[in-house]
Amino acid sequence: SVFSFLNIGVSARAVGMGESVVALDHDASSIYYNPAIIAQLDKTDISISQIQWPADIIYDYFSFTKKIVGRHYIGLTGGILHMKPMMETTEYHPNGTGDYFTFQDRFIGITYGAKMTDRFSFGLTLKRVSENLAGYTMGATLMDMGTFYWTGYQSLRFCASLSHFGGQVSPSGSYNKTILDQSSGLEINELTKYEKFSPPTLFRVGAAIDPIQTADQYLTISLQLNHPVDNAEYIVTGLEYSFMEMLFLRLGYKSNKKEENMTFGVGFVIPVGGVKIRADYGYANFEHLSDPKRFTIGFSL
Repeated sequence: SVFSFLNIGVSARAVGMGESVVALDHDASSIYYNPAIIAQLDKTDISISQIQWPADIIYDYFSFTKKIVGRHYIGLTGGILHMKPMMETTEYHPNGTGDYFTFQDRFIGITYGAKMTDRFSFGLTLKRVSENLAGYTMGATLMDMGTFYWTGYQSLRFCASLSHFGGQVSPSGSYNKTILDQSSGLEINELTKYEKFSPPTLFRVGAAIDPIQTADQYLTISLQLNHPVDNAEYIVTGLEYSFMEMLFLRLGYKSNKKEENMTFGVGFVIPVGGVKIRADYGYANFEHLSDPKRFTIGFSL
């Protein structure tokens, strides 16, 4: 698939729970995993994340949600994966030609959600995704959609989402392809379009429940099934414990997921007047690459 950067977890809080968050109304960044969560956030919320990816690659992400009127909500989200300019190398100049090229993936989207009843909400995100690799560009419009349902049994909720859905995409332009003419034996240059590939569409379905709910302590357990188009299905579980709604400890595990398995995280909430300031850190264990680190700052107004 193309635009594989969309598979990178954008929230330190979500990553701390193994990204088993399709049924959790955490903050503005939650709409990346399930747009229907926007209708569960009554306060204006802002979330800003930075992911330190292997090979000195940085992924910056932001999201914003706001209640418009009544049962209607709107949000903005965007991200950019970038790196420092890289030196061009060739067969004859393995140490570099002196020229540099850039690589950049980015997206920006708008989300609408509505609370149809006190138990059910839905959401929809339209986003423009693009890539630039040394001047070769590619772009597409993709869609996310999701549902959020409170079952009525204690705090159990059941949710599903479809992310990064759209048609096949190829780089713009064309290139000269050298082929062999079978009749003459001569090489011929043929103008050829680039091959098309699917975006990394991902279907998530999951549930969550809060077995402990007291004035001082809160425990959330979640279970989620992920079905990507470009990989095998895998199951993720997550756990979050909070004390006084100020200290948060998180743990997650991904089963049947190549390269990545255990995750953990920690978070703090500091009330300042009528504003709640959040700071979260998320860690994921990679088997072969250096472990990425995620930091998120959030504000609830």
